[in-house]
Amino acid sequence: MTAFTVEDLIRHLERLQARGPIPFDVKSGEIFGVLCPCGQDRQTLLAILMTMLFPVPGFAERSPLAVLGNLGDVRRSMGIVLRESVLDPALTGRENLDFHARLHGLGDDLRKRRIPEVIDLFGIAGSADARVETYSPVMMQQLEIARAFLTHPSVLFLAEPTTGLDKAGRREIWDLLRRLNRERRATIIFTTHDVEEAEAICTRVAVVDHGEVVALDAPETFRAVMSLDDTPLEFDNPT
Repeated sequence: MTAFTVEDLIRHLERLQARGPIPFDVKSGEIFGVLCPCGQDRQTLLAILMTMLFPVPGFAERSPLAVLGNLGDVRRSMGIVLRESVLDPALTGRENLDFHARLHGLGDDLRKRRIPEVIDLFGIAGSADARVETYSPVMMQQLEIARAFLTHPSVLFLAEPTTGLDKAGRREIWDLLRRLNRERRATIIFTTHDVEEAEAICTRVAVVDHGEVVALDAPETFRAVMSLDDTPLEFDNPT
């Protein structure tokens, strides 16, 4: 089952140095990576998918997430984790979860069920009642993802989910995303410039260069092609 289909995503956004078409589809229950060396392209693409930026006329998109349809319904169906934290460092983890649950309109009974559920699911019980300002970077990212998952979104969007983490922290987040996908059948889309990250956890990867998809396949296929001439898949000077 297809969760997300995009055609002619960006025809021309010259000011933002992104152009299209960018056709791809995301299947329900998969981890889909957008591998892109250009930070501006990644940001533009994700901003449109998250309904934070509108595409130009001529945009054609057919999916349950109709970006030009009812924006309230679209946004409620998404869980979003940005590169910049949206957590309040002065609040505890539990208080942050409660605050964001209220912002999303979750009623008292639902909050009482969902908050303990995600605390247990994300393994943050030991830190849930500590102030976020005391959290390590990986603990903060775990809480960010838990916050985004509170609403049981149909698609979970993550922008550069392991930026700033050490190797151990990155692997913790990778394991967490794999577990969400395996146990909850979460559909996950994330952007990255890190080839290793895309290879480590993605079902499929779209390689975007200068605003266009230049390859779309399983990581194993990319590795097989590159191994023919012992050339690693890498980008020059990612920004």
